[in-house]
Amino acid sequence: MGIIETEGIVTREVKYGDNGRIITLITKDLGKISVLASRSRLGKSGLLVASQLFCYAGYTLFKSGEKSLYKINEASVIESFQPLRESLDRMAYASYFCEVAQMIVQENNPEPNQLSLLLNTLYLLCKTETDFPRLKGVYELRTLLIGGAAPDLLTCAGCGEGENVTALSIREGVGYCPSCQTAHKDVIALNRAVRTAILYILHADAKKIFSFQLSPDATRYLSILGERLLTQFLGKEPPTLSYLRQITDLDT
Repeated sequence: MGIIETEGIVTREVKYGDNGRIITLITKDLGKISVLASRSRLGKSGLLVASQLFCYAGYTLFKSGEKSLYKINEASVIESFQPLRESLDRMAYASYFCEVAQMIVQENNPEPNQLSLLLNTLYLLCKTETDFPRLKGVYELRTLLIGGAAPDLLTCAGCGEGENVTALSIREGVGYCPSCQTAHKDVIALNRAVRTAILYILHADAKKIFSFQLSPDATRYLSILGERLLTQFLGKEPPTLSYLRQITDLDT
């Protein structure tokens, strides 16, 4: 297959041999790929940073055959996202976001919107000090939108009422008004502020999806709804979500 030029972000790294790594890249052109970074753990290696978790870089790759791993010839770091490695909280959130991207993006199936969302979320995660749950909720809900599984909360799924949607069915991904929700046992409460935030996240321009405010309690609830909806969509809970909960519990 020869030489390939692409840009991507490292969403997973595993030690390989005495001084190498096998990394997972989410790329613009190739979707998700596994890449061998030989000698990348050596102190003087030019690939030391470019093969680290969360690094976004331009890569010159080589692949000798259909079933062989990509190998890195050269790399140029675009954004290292170094602050993510310096905070336990940031590391936990970033690892969760990257794992979700890994579960969604497939090999030979580029998802540019998902890559852009991941990069923007990690950038803001580096900049903020306390707003992590809001970033998480936005990332989860926008991921559902990109995947074609966004919850429909514009109107009640039972009667079409548009103003008084007060409950959400995680399983169905739809909302219900007080009259209709009594016929559904799996619904959970949805107040006006959180519903408004969800609708904003799903319908705003991609550059503005983080531009809203919620109370701390409403933000935490948004985050909980986001992870439950996303887990339903994925069919299983991302393993890093359990670790994220442990870390955030330490902060409360």
